[in-house]
Amino acid sequence: MKVRRAEAADIPAIMAIGHQTWPPTYAFAGEDYITHGLATWWSAEAVERSLRNTTVLIAEDEHGAIGTGNIDLRAATAIIWKLYVVQHAQGTGAGSALLTELVHLAGGAAVRLEYTDGNTRAARFYAAHGFTEIKREPSDRPGWPDTVWLERSIDDIPGR
Repeated sequence: MKVRRAEAADIPAIMAIGHQTWPPTYAFAGEDYITHGLATWWSAEAVERSLRNTTVLIAEDEHGAIGTGNIDLRAATAIIWKLYVVQHAQGTGAGSALLTELVHLAGGAAVRLEYTDGNTRAARFYAAHGFTEIKREPSDRPGWPDTVWLERSIDDIPGR
């Protein structure tokens, strides 16, 4: 498995990762939430915009793309907006490799990310990687889950 920077030619693979991961990941939030998320964050236009405005990474194995993540480095605190690994590759280290590289790209700055309340797998994964909750934001749509914000400061990185 290798992690590399994504390019425009990777847009279909990134979209495929989103369309494979979102329905099972967010089944607890309902079909409307999933449909809205796929249209908002995983369309060709959204992925293209992400490639322009953030650093997008791809994890690949011998069969192709198995995960993606991105980090926005435009502010003092870096923000990871996406980190998804297809189901058959979960537990292989692809998510950890992507997260490690994304944090490294922050160059020592604090890193924030968010996950959807109810995504217990994400909560455990990020906690195991040194992220701690800093706030919760209620959804602006009735019945949709809250957003949980986490942060990992440079002081939380082992060996520093």
